Amino acid sequence: MERFPAAATLSTNGAAPGSVTVAATCSDSRGLTAQASTGVTVENPPPPPIDVQLEARLRLGHSVYFPTAKPPVKDPNAGLLPSQQQTLLAFATDFVKYLQAKPDAHITLEGHADIRGSVPYNQALSERRTARVKSFLVENGVPEGAIETRGLGKEHNLTTEDVKESVAQNPELTSEERARVMRNIVTIRMASNRRVDISLSNTGQVSKRQFPFNATDALSLIGGRTADKKAAAPKATKKKAPAKK
Repeated sequence: MERFPAAATLSTNGAAPGSVTVAATCSDSRGLTAQASTGVTVENPPPPPIDVQLEARLRLGHSVYFPTAKPPVKDPNAGLLPSQQQTLLAFATDFVKYLQAKPDAHITLEGHADIRGSVPYNQALSERRTARVKSFLVENGVPEGAIETRGLGKEHNLTTEDVKESVAQNPELTSEERARVMRNIVTIRMASNRRVDISLSNTGQVSKRQFPFNATDALSLIGGRTADKKAAAPKATKKKAPAKK
């Protein structure tokens, strides 16, 4: 009597998750047949384990800073300086990797503006800042649906004391640099409030809000130095006509 294998293998490669019905038909040399069917549930493979160090970096939160009045209405992509783009690029790389282990993760962007200007002006400015940060993250692989944005205008400004505390805890500054910052604390407070905070949603963890004093373009973020005034061109002197004899 001819023997038949007692088992078969089902490949679910490429199959969508859900219920699958498997049907089989067997026949022998005499032409006799038999049929059977069973149900199989296809499940997604488990996500990779969460990288603890990666999650810790993301939970710290990040902030990116903008020059005064940037971006303007007529150029919504302006104002994101190279140092801040690097900060966002590093965050995007980490977050995209994090999504592989935690696909339901979300981030929140909160835009701020310094105290100068009207409430409506600063509200709109803070919203343009969050929009610019969001567009950059999306351009670098972060799903748009994973990003929430809020423009807070100037309603939640850091105080002078908040900024002083941040400066005192900044490990990148020397004692001399801290002293220089303290002498210009009002300007630094303004610059510290022209930012967008980035945080993982529902963690309760706020951004470090540590101003990038050592960035190569920090002066542009702070406001820079006013250019020396050009020396006025000497006035042309009129030659006197020779006296008539």
